[in-house]
Amino acid sequence: MQECGICNGWEEMAYRCPACKGEMEDRGRITDFLNESRSNIVHTRTDTVREDKQSTDDCLHLFICSECGLEDIIGI
Repeated sequence: MQECGICNGWEEMAYRCPACKGEMEDRGRITDFLNESRSNIVHTRTDTVREDKQSTDDCLHLFICSECGLEDIIGI
């Protein structure tokens, strides 16, 4: 399994909002919003099934625009 650099603090990503070009802020892994129990273990990229039913090994993060509030899910 690969480790997610953002979750583990050794990588940073900068994204611009596709709507207004404002800065997108990382709010964490999608699985953290779905699972109330969090732990301090090393976060790995998990096999996640998305709405389009495609499987991905990406670590899916929620990004929110600080300017317009647009929410986007981005695979890391």
